[in-house]
Amino acid sequence: MPLTSFPNSNHSAAVEAHAPTVLRGLRARDQDNPVTAREITEALEIPGPAVRAIVHYLRTEGYPIGSSGKGYWYARRPGELGATIDHLEQRIRSMAAAANGLRKAFSD
Repeated sequence: MPLTSFPNSNHSAAVEAHAPTVLRGLRARDQDNPVTAREITEALEIPGPAVRAIVHYLRTEGYPIGSSGKGYWYARRPGELGATIDHLEQRIRSMAAAANGLRKAFSD
C-alpha cells in the first residue's frame, strides 16, 4: 500500500464519516477567516492526520479548499488558491527529489 494513498490509509473511516461535516464547516470560512486543523481535530475528536486526509479527499473531489499557515478555507475565486497550488507543487518536487536520491543510493 502506498504511503500517500490517504483514502486507503487507516483514516479512511474518518474521511467517510467526517468529510461532509468538514466541508460544511469549510464553506463557512473564507481566506480572511480560516479554520485551523487543531480546531477541526478538537471539534470532531479526530487526529490531525485524519484532518489532512479529509482535506486531501475533498480536494481530489474538486472542492476548492485553500490553506496557509493560518488554516483552511473554502475559496470563492481562483486567485485564492494560487499559493496553495504552488505549495502543493513544491511538495511534489521535493518528494520527487527524495525518490531520485533513494534511487541513487545503491546505483554504484
